[in-house]
This record gives sequence, structure tokens and C-alpha cells, in this order.
Amino acid sequence: MCERFIYESPIFSKNKMFIGIDDTDSEKGMCTTYIAALLYEKLGTTGYPRLIRLNPNIPYKTRGNGAIALNAKGNPKKIKESVLETVKKYAHLQNKKTNPGVVFMEDLNQKNKKILNDFYQKTVSEIVTIEEAEEIAKSVKAEIHKFNNGRGVIGALAAMGARLSDKTYELIAYRTRKDYGKQKKIDRNSVFEMNEKTYPETFDNIDPDTGQILITPHGYDPVFCGIRGNSVEIVKKAWRILKPLEKIERIQIFETNQGTDAHLRKKKISGLEPYDCAILVGKVISNPKSIEGGHVIFRLSDKSGEVDCAAYEPTGEFRDIIRKLRVGDHIEVYGGIGKYPTTLNLEKIQILKLERAYERIPPECCGRRMTSAGKGKGFKCKRCGKKLGEDAAVVKEIPRDLEFGFYEVPPRARRHLSMPLIRTKK
Repeated sequence: MCERFIYESPIFSKNKMFIGIDDTDSEKGMCTTYIAALLYEKLGTTGYPRLIRLNPNIPYKTRGNGAIALNAKGNPKKIKESVLETVKKYAHLQNKKTNPGVVFMEDLNQKNKKILNDFYQKTVSEIVTIEEAEEIAKSVKAEIHKFNNGRGVIGALAAMGARLSDKTYELIAYRTRKDYGKQKKIDRNSVFEMNEKTYPETFDNIDPDTGQILITPHGYDPVFCGIRGNSVEIVKKAWRILKPLEKIERIQIFETNQGTDAHLRKKKISGLEPYDCAILVGKVISNPKSIEGGHVIFRLSDKSGEVDCAAYEPTGEFRDIIRKLRVGDHIEVYGGIGKYPTTLNLEKIQILKLERAYERIPPECCGRRMTSAGKGKGFKCKRCGKKLGEDAAVVKEIPRDLEFGFYEVPPRARRHLSMPLIRTKK
């Protein structure tokens, strides 16, 4: 069932249409970007369609929590009919967790642009309700179409309104329907050749530690591969190097907010809310410890409160960096909050100041280290029998096996929105 809400505006033009779409896929298949690719071909589209990733912590996301937006020219009525027919045909409407939303606007003046961009800024970093989205749609006189419960109107409005101060591009190649769900066939060597010739202008193609290919996601959906890069030219170059070993139905380039840290906001610990994306600055107040499942946890404090920070098992060797932290270290952490604002899931950290570490070792006597005379009883020389008190211990500084600066999770554990350090350096 589709619900329709129309807010008319007398200033709408008759030759340009702004379109936002979200939540057409399910865990069993489809991809909203595929619908965008179909519409890009069918409509008189201007510019590249946008793929806008939203808050990665939201519990009801399908996979990457991505919405799309397009600009089209032509007859408004025909454009709307074409978009809605395509969504009805391809969206997994039979799935209760699939709740598409489609938004149309024929005017985006400066006031509306600001309202929608503010809405995007909230949607990419916090949790937003359907009711809030409907209020925004009403305020900017947008026409919205809701399928099932219509949660997709949130992402559709956000994608339409996103103003990207930093942006990247993704070239997505789509498979033919007969290959959906099958193992993806690609010349492995061509992926490594592509990475060698285009990295760091393309990024997250492979995981250097495991050799895992990251451009071919798993799932019963139309996507064969996705190449992310800093420009249109570089993703095109990368695609020309790749050698698919199966038929490709089509390719589409998207303008995106991926790899930009668009979701992160500086916060105080006391201000954390469920599903926030946050940057926190504070001091380590408990030494890291490993828990069941291979996760590593430590506690961080600022003047407003305390929170646990976690490097989960999939982050691999990043956990080794976290294990080297000590009480008193001053750090900046980047990550996401879950249902309860008690633990931050780490995406990367920055070491700002390291606490000096020391160890107490026994003094020397007769050319060798004395031994303990018992708890709290000082030291004793086994050769001559001489005894010394606890205060005779030699205090020695321990080198810290950490350097100032940033450390990040490996590419295989990186979220779509997280900025790789190679882009930060660039």
C-alpha cells in the first residue's frame, strides 16, 4: 500500500524535478542504487545521482543505510509516474522490513536548501522519526509517497538535501539477474593491479593484511562491485583495469558522502544519546582488557562523564594498538553509539599525549640483581646476604610502543562513511 501526501507550491517550475528515494531493498535482495541507475537511464537526468549514506548505527537499516537522489528535466507528471512505477516494480514491498519512501520537489530555493541540509546533518549522525520527516516535507512543500510504513522518506529527504563540502565517487557495476546470489567471478589479479595503479586515489579496494577483496560485496542483490575514489576520472580508470569474468548489465557512477566522516560530531560524554556518531576527547581511566569474543575494552573520561570504548574482534590488529593504551593517556576517539549510550564502537583514535610509564626493578649487589625478601620486606642478596628496604628499588622508565597521531581500523572493518587516513593526509 502506498500513502501519498502532496504539499502544493505556486513557485514550482515545470521543467526540473528533484527526486529522493530510500529503503527499497531487503536482506533478500535489491539495492536502491540499482533503481537509481535504471531511472538515470530512463529520465532526462542532470549530473550524477547521489548516493548518501546515513547514520550507520541505526538499528532498522538493511545494509549500508544508503539513500539516493537525482535531478531530472522534463514533464513533472511523467517523471513522477516513471519513478513510482519503477519503485513499485523493483522494491521488495512484500517484505515487512522494506518501507520505501519517494520524495519529489520542483523547487529548491535557498531557504529550502538550508532546511533540507540541516535535516541531512541530523539524519547522518542521529536518529530521526518518520513524523519529523513529514514535518520537514510539509515545511518545504515536498510531495512524499510512502510504501508500507514509509520510513524511507527520512533518507529520501536527507539525500535530496545533502550539501557535500567533501565528496567522493563510487562506480557501481551491476550483474545480470541470472547471477544474483551466485559467487562473483572476477580476475583476482586484476583487482590487485587496479589497486596498485590507482591507490590512494581509489581506496578500500582490498585489505592489505588479509588480501581480502573488498569491492565485491556479498548478498543476493544486483551489485557486482563498487569502486570508490576521489574523482570520476579515477573510478573510470580503475574500472577499465578490472576484468569481470561474468556479464555486466550496466554501470553507474554516483556522487557520495562515503569516506568523508560526515557522520561524526564533537560531543561531551554526558551529551551522548542512543545511536549517536561522536568524536570524544578525554583520558584513559582504565587499562584496556580483552573480553570474551576477542573484543578489547577500556574506559574514557572527560570532565562531563565516563564511557567504555570498544575495539571489536573484526577490527583485527587495530586491537593491538588499543591494548597499548595506559591510564592517563590523553586521546581523541571516533565512533558510534548503540542502543544505550554506554559504549563507543571505535572507528579510529588519535593519540594526543602519552602518560610516562615506569617499572620498579631490584637493586644490584655483588654484580647481580637482588631478589625479593618477601612481600613488603625489601630485597636480599643471595651471595652476601645483604638486605635492603623497598625504597632501594630502581625506578626505570618503560618506552611506550606508541606514537602520536591517528590509528584506524583495517579496511575490511571500515564503515562506508569513515574517512580512511589516506584521505585525511590528502
